[in-house]
Amino acid sequence: MGKNKGDKKDKLGFGRLMAWKSSDIAAAWVNVICLHYLSMYCTDTLGINIIVVGNLLLASKIVDGITDILAGWMVDNTHTKWGKGRPYELCIVGQTVCTILLFTCSPAWSNVVKCIWIFSMYTLTFSIFATFRNAAANPYTIRHFSNNPALLKKVASYGSIVTMAGSMIMSTLFPVLMARVATTASGWTGLIAIVMIPATLIAVLRFLLCKEDPAVDANSKQEHIRLKEIFTLFKRNKYVWLYAAVMLCYNIITNLAVGSYFFKWVIGNVGLAGMLSIVSIFLLPLMVAFPWIMKKIGSMGKMITYFCGVGIVGYIICFLSGSFLPGVLVGYVLGQFATLPLAYYGVLFIMNICTYNEMIGLPRMDGSSGIIANFCTKVGAALGTYVTAFVLMLGGYISAENAVEQPASALMMMRVDFSVVPAILLVIIAVCCLAFSRLEPKAAEFEAKKKAATACIND
Repeated sequence: MGKNKGDKKDKLGFGRLMAWKSSDIAAAWVNVICLHYLSMYCTDTLGINIIVVGNLLLASKIVDGITDILAGWMVDNTHTKWGKGRPYELCIVGQTVCTILLFTCSPAWSNVVKCIWIFSMYTLTFSIFATFRNAAANPYTIRHFSNNPALLKKVASYGSIVTMAGSMIMSTLFPVLMARVATTASGWTGLIAIVMIPATLIAVLRFLLCKEDPAVDANSKQEHIRLKEIFTLFKRNKYVWLYAAVMLCYNIITNLAVGSYFFKWVIGNVGLAGMLSIVSIFLLPLMVAFPWIMKKIGSMGKMITYFCGVGIVGYIICFLSGSFLPGVLVGYVLGQFATLPLAYYGVLFIMNICTYNEMIGLPRMDGSSGIIANFCTKVGAALGTYVTAFVLMLGGYISAENAVEQPASALMMMRVDFSVVPAILLVIIAVCCLAFSRLEPKAAEFEAKKKAATACIND
């Protein structure tokens, strides 16, 4: 009887999974468009210098330094009839709307006006709306799935397949549509609207269908979290910084924004950029096995460390392949092998960080524990574009709508940015994840003791 009851509690239905991941699919579409094609839109359609674009996106992260702390503090102190994290889920609508507005800039405007518009819409999309939604994501996830570790691992693993599939569809279709439709500024605007309007309708399904479980907080004192405690968290919990470093490097890798340049100039056909998503389909079966692999290895941190080794080999293959497309695709798939767990296991990192907070005498602070990581996520996304801008500038990239070729130095820098830079960042990720793995058995032991103590009190 007890076993059947436990099995039912740990069951994750397909309908529930799809409803939950609907919002993440829409957010993935926003990321695919803004973080991979905004740079090309600004340089090749609006005529803005590539280093200026990088500076604009990086400068918007200054706002994040304020909004991330504010968002984490507000989420930890939110107690509504809808729950703690669920109210902030509606921020996804702000993300999709501002994405449309981001691509409505006119080439006829002055460069100053163009820059102000791009900066403003990008900041609203990522520094305001994405910030509050991300800060609430872990509390919302934990409470919707009743703080059930077995269920949360399934959501992280199987849900990642859904999100990745949605991202693959957009990554495959968008460059093809871009090559045909986005040949003018108005073409860009129309294409983004066609994508973002259905994305908005999909996104609100999570808010409408996925409620929080009030039982999670039923036996907990609703403490008011002070800003002082948040800064104490930053000072005393070293694992917050390890996870932040991982997310910084991961987001630089995934947002280098060099793919479109690489395929346009090195491979010779920007429409083929969608091949990167097509070949990534081979990774989907592996993602189903993530829970089993993690159980065999015994640690999420160690598993990611091993995966990083495979990824480094893959990026070396990418660089050596040059313009040889089959070699590039094989190397890219191996490179992505390393980053998949990082994309979807954030809630497991945060759960361990929150447990460590309790171990050192602090409140769990499941909203504030992700502040630094969320900040580094967006800084990494901006740095990805900035690194690409800086590297291409060193190579002498020509920013012009009518450019017909690039110097050999620029082509080499595209290859370096596409493969060597990610390989170096994977080394840093591996070191940080190996250090983080030391917390996992301690956190599991602490949670087991706490659960046993609670059971004794209830008995």
